[in-house]
Amino acid sequence: MAELGSMVKIEAFIRQFVQPDALEWKAFVDAIQFKSIEKKGFLLKEGQVCNFIAFLNSGVLREYFYLNDKETTVDFMGENQFTSDYQSFILKTPSEQYLEALTDVELIILKKEAIDKLFDEFKIWERFGRLIIEHIFCNAEQKRKKIIATTHEEQYRDFVASYPHIIQQVPQYYIASYLGLTPEHLSRIRKKM
Repeated sequence: MAELGSMVKIEAFIRQFVQPDALEWKAFVDAIQFKSIEKKGFLLKEGQVCNFIAFLNSGVLREYFYLNDKETTVDFMGENQFTSDYQSFILKTPSEQYLEALTDVELIILKKEAIDKLFDEFKIWERFGRLIIEHIFCNAEQKRKKIIATTHEEQYRDFVASYPHIIQQVPQYYIASYLGLTPEHLSRIRKKM
């Protein structure tokens, strides 16, 4: 059973999308697990099949993969965000990425079997799942368009505005990798600003 204090953030997040009644909420609470990961630990590694979706109660995760033997940062996730390797999760194929804790992390985990059961038994949870997928897709599409249509300086400004709670917790070379820059180029952009 969930600890009351650790459910506050996820409940507030969920209620932005749907309004579960007492029975629907109890089913959700009974389906979740809590997980802690220490800094530099992994939620997911390349080669593992991702069988969960996680909500970050606290901390920062980095999503990355290897491209030509070089780490390439794809995204950062902070508190009040869901994360997973959605392709691995949906297709049940080995992941090509890593989800690494950049700080100590507290997570709420929903395993695939529990999600499927919630979807089968409660229409509201299936609706919530659809709304979250739409939300994630729109965010990814917005990021893709910004990468194509903006300068590196604008991308860094947008990163700072989008991730104010993460910026001080993430090494600059990870941010440079995320923006497709060298650390030196990022340093020059930061000095200009």
